[in-house]
Amino acid sequence: MIVIGLGSGRSGTASLAKLINAQHDALCFHEMNPSCVRFHGTRRPIINTIEEYQRILDGGNSSELTVDLSRPVAAVAYDKLCTMKSVKLIGDIAFYYLSYVEDILTVNPNVRFICLKRNKEATVRSWLKKSEIQRWRSKKIADKLSALITRQPYYESRNFWQEHDGTEWEKDLVWDKCFPKFDANNKREAIEQYWDFYYSESEKIAQKYPEVFRLIQTESLNERQQQVALLDFIGVAQKEMVFTDAHIHKLATRD
Repeated sequence: MIVIGLGSGRSGTASLAKLINAQHDALCFHEMNPSCVRFHGTRRPIINTIEEYQRILDGGNSSELTVDLSRPVAAVAYDKLCTMKSVKLIGDIAFYYLSYVEDILTVNPNVRFICLKRNKEATVRSWLKKSEIQRWRSKKIADKLSALITRQPYYESRNFWQEHDGTEWEKDLVWDKCFPKFDANNKREAIEQYWDFYYSESEKIAQKYPEVFRLIQTESLNERQQQVALLDFIGVAQKEMVFTDAHIHKLATRD
């Protein structure tokens, strides 16, 4: 089985990856190849991924997979995949798959999609914190002095949700293109619009493809009953299910 996880980000997708990776002969990436995709308009890299997954499930060479090896978490997962003798379940989890669900289903109608939905305000607060540029106090002072001397901008955060010229927020060549953009008065408002858009689209897809697309509340990942339902949904036999420890999703209670 191929499984694709989704969610707005800051929504528990790392915990979902942990649950899937705990299964026998399973490998789930977390944002495997963001360098090659945009939120819209890069169908080919997405389809390539699905086709490469299927070849691996059919017994092909596990190393023949396009992975962004500059990301340590992806490189570690790839190295593990290359050592596996058998692969029965494979996939990736990333927010940017949302625009490509129907494209994926046109080439492989058996793919399963799990979309996590976290509380809106908690998600917005978490994204505001995550998009800050973290520095030690001494580093902050040094960077401010450097910016003053070189007359370069001093950035305190990034903004993935609005078009901008790099004056106020630092540009990010990988992640800026992976998010949709919104006409908003400020960054918080843009993230709020992003959350609204993401789950409005997710609900439409879930209604259209209920057999293959599940939209679930993030907090329910802590429940054994929900873990059973998700693993059954992605084709894991009940006698082979491996459950992760309770409270795997600490993100639900903090920023």
